[in-house]
Amino acid sequence: MPPGAQTQPTTLNKYLMEILGKLLIAPPAIKNNFWHKTVIMVTEHHAQGSLGLVLNKPSNLSIVDFGRKLNMMLNIPGQVYVGGPVNSQSLTVIHSNDWSSTNTMRLNDTFSVSSAEDILPRFSTGDCPRQWRMFLGMCGWATNQLMSEMNGVAPWTKEHSWCTATSNLDLAFDSDGAEQWCSALDHSAQEFAENILT
Repeated sequence: MPPGAQTQPTTLNKYLMEILGKLLIAPPAIKNNFWHKTVIMVTEHHAQGSLGLVLNKPSNLSIVDFGRKLNMMLNIPGQVYVGGPVNSQSLTVIHSNDWSSTNTMRLNDTFSVSSAEDILPRFSTGDCPRQWRMFLGMCGWATNQLMSEMNGVAPWTKEHSWCTATSNLDLAFDSDGAEQWCSALDHSAQEFAENILT
């Protein structure tokens, strides 16, 4: 190592690894905007910024109708979800680790994320993950923005900082809307209490 060179702090490396696949839950103080009662899974976090997908905002577009728009037969129940306000035409799928596409990125031992062109043709033949959710759009944060929001660094405040929690398949896929937000918030509070007591 050249004289004066510095290594990246191990605590930062540990944080960068651990946040992937974790949930950001909007606190009750966030109201009257897109982020109200949102539950977001972090899918990328690095020196250039962060990306995530809102898990609990189903759109009015069914997967069947989405397929029709693309001249593709997707005989699959359910809705396409609004992943966030960025790149609203960008298709991404969060899914269980039993399936992969040509560009799948594993987030942790439970979840993966995929966005390759082969997803929809494979889904149309019934080749799907055991559990999954489909999104158009995503959330994006600039360099250091997410950590600043989480820590309440100005212009953000502690009152509006994200709650965090680990996730599991039931929490990610078994509900949506306000019900999923309540479940995630309860899970976050439980984990916080456990960390205080241990």
